[in-house]
Amino acid sequence: MITKKLQTLLVSGTLILGGAALAAAQPAQWGYDDRGYQNFYFNAKDFGYQDGFNDGQNDRLTGHSYRPTHDDNFKHADHGFYKGYGDRNYYKENYRRAYEDGYDRGYNSARYRRRSW
Repeated sequence: MITKKLQTLLVSGTLILGGAALAAAQPAQWGYDDRGYQNFYFNAKDFGYQDGFNDGQNDRLTGHSYRPTHDDNFKHADHGFYKGYGDRNYYKENYRRAYEDGYDRGYNSARYRRRSW
């Protein structure tokens, strides 16, 4: 019969080993680069979302229609890209997906901030 403590250790060990296997199975783009920075594909999502949010909010507040693919940030999709760190097209795909999410949130949140006096 397995004691409660031994059972807990076995479950913990299984979770740790399973987590290590999962981490090893992750694509290389989700690791850290040689300087310890989190990989720039993740940065594509951060930059894309924030740029989209700002552009969406600005478009709403200045009276533009909903147009997430018309702003220069979306068209270029390279804010935060560093040459030599990975595939530019893959970076742009991640940036644009996040940009559209951010744009939507920014555009729709701006209507609540506008006040009519």
